[in-house]
Amino acid sequence: MIFFWVASLPALSQVNLPKVTVAGEQYYVYETGKGDSMYGIANHYGWNIDRLMALNPSLATKMKKGSKVYYPVDPEKTDDSSAPADFSAESYPVIQHVVKKGDSVYSIAKMYDVPVEKIYLYNPDTKNGLKRGAIVTIPQAADKINEGDSFFFYAIRPGDTLGSVAEAYNTSVGQLLRDNKGVSNGNFEAGDLLRISVNSRQDSTMVQTVEETRVDHIDTYKAGKNDTWESVAEKTGTDIKQLRDFNSGVELKKNAVIDVPVIVTSKVEKEVEYVDERENMAGGIDDIYNEVHKIGNADSVAGGRVSVALIIEDPQSKRDNEFTRGALLALDRLKNADHQIRFKVLPDRKADVDSVRAVKALADSLDRFGADVVIATHEKNFPLWLARYGDENGVEIVNAFDVRSELYLDNPAVINLLTPSGYLSDAVAEWVESSFPDSKMIFVGNKDADDAYADAIASRFGAASEYSSAAALHEKKLADWSKYVIYGYPSTRDDVSALLNAVVAMKEANPLASVKVIGRLSWITLADDMKELFGKAEVYFPSRFFFNHTGADERKFISDYSASFGHGPIRAFPTYAVAGYDIMNFLVNSLASNSGDFNVSVAGGRELQSPLNLERVGNWGGFFNPSSYMIHYPPYGDVEKILIRK
Repeated sequence: MIFFWVASLPALSQVNLPKVTVAGEQYYVYETGKGDSMYGIANHYGWNIDRLMALNPSLATKMKKGSKVYYPVDPEKTDDSSAPADFSAESYPVIQHVVKKGDSVYSIAKMYDVPVEKIYLYNPDTKNGLKRGAIVTIPQAADKINEGDSFFFYAIRPGDTLGSVAEAYNTSVGQLLRDNKGVSNGNFEAGDLLRISVNSRQDSTMVQTVEETRVDHIDTYKAGKNDTWESVAEKTGTDIKQLRDFNSGVELKKNAVIDVPVIVTSKVEKEVEYVDERENMAGGIDDIYNEVHKIGNADSVAGGRVSVALIIEDPQSKRDNEFTRGALLALDRLKNADHQIRFKVLPDRKADVDSVRAVKALADSLDRFGADVVIATHEKNFPLWLARYGDENGVEIVNAFDVRSELYLDNPAVINLLTPSGYLSDAVAEWVESSFPDSKMIFVGNKDADDAYADAIASRFGAASEYSSAAALHEKKLADWSKYVIYGYPSTRDDVSALLNAVVAMKEANPLASVKVIGRLSWITLADDMKELFGKAEVYFPSRFFFNHTGADERKFISDYSASFGHGPIRAFPTYAVAGYDIMNFLVNSLASNSGDFNVSVAGGRELQSPLNLERVGNWGGFFNPSSYMIHYPPYGDVEKILIRK
């Protein structure tokens, strides 16, 4: 018995028998010998005895030498055999992230949903800061792909298409476009990163009633004297070609035993893979893209209607009232536009954003209104539910004021209109370096560890930097024609005044030297009262917004606002009425020009207070505004707003 089991092992591992194909399925053909039995054959080849006997019923009870026994080559084939095989890999390639302006270790970690510690582990140098263009390596954990919201990240290769990537990773083009809202047929470029829901095509299935043809069993027919293949086929109801193929090598003569495959056709319900036929049609992928982005709805932008909803944090606050009035003033000027404009303000009273009932009521109101874009005025704690609502419903969500919110990093529906701090720090440092070449940088005041702008500037000037106090500037002797840029750490009125007076004294004592001053963002609150001193010291400071009350367009806005509401806009930083006016103009004009597709390049016109441009942070992230100002107070002439961006 032991010898028989060992001798059978080769047969169990590999069946070396002729094959025949019937109804699209292959079968092994075994010719019986003396002493064979169904049990012996099944045991020798490792076949299922019940399946073997059901397929060969005429031999189940009585077997003759020279009979043919059939068994499927793929006995495990099931009704789901048409489903695609899952993509699998022992390990996924690492992510190679190219550092861009404004990137931080935290923002990169959030973008790829990995712990900050993992980035430090694989890239120890990142603890000393990030340099634009550097490569940050991030490992992918294969065992966590598709758990929850986890994705596989893939760098597009030359020759790739949306269809080929979808097929390779067992997903659909539609799912790729949903996972990467920044991707379209037109901007699918080698080197860009995609996030992929691997094996998600199995989620795109449908139940379908189909006709299934299969071999029920093998029967036999004993040929008569005058039988022909045609007559046998007619008598047994078998296709003649199939009958002859099945009995290849058999001579048809009297008493010859002919094997007849009995074919049955039945209707069965099968869960089959749903394939969007548009994936293989000209223009089909563009149709899928429009569907994913909700473009082309006759009741919305494409049909000549722009719908904007405004969610204000507190209807009783002066800030929100000012913003709303500015938005209404913009709508009044747009009343003759080609598009019909619908506008709704929510809520009518202060809502508890932590209340499930209040959030549901707001979401229901947005559903009924059918907004193309929603603006929210929260200055901090931007509502997470609203960002999720936008992503789930294909509605753009505009964060007007919360500069600390980073929801845009991984939510494709969120638009941050105020330039992110990290991006602005890098942009300011780059501008200072390019605007004042061959200059020595002097940092004045008590160093502030939280001043990212100073740190970014210092990293660019390196050895050409020194530190000083305001008092020491009085005694500093500068070489003729030398160039200096002074960065001021002070933020209070008295300290800033002391610094600028010291700079003015230095300039007077060294008239042939060039001295400029770079101030902090907070200096905008001092600029009006200290305008003359700012000019004497020739101050520049960065700002995300600046409303020049003396400009012609700005004066007209104030006049129109006063005529409409009985008073001028409240002075604030920013001026909220002007923010409402700028944002409403920008969004309505953008929607009118891009048919609701913000992937189409959108740039502002002449905003009164904040420069507005949009850039997507990545293929699966949202939008941010990379544009801000350097505000320049020259010794003579008007205040200058210098646009800075990448």
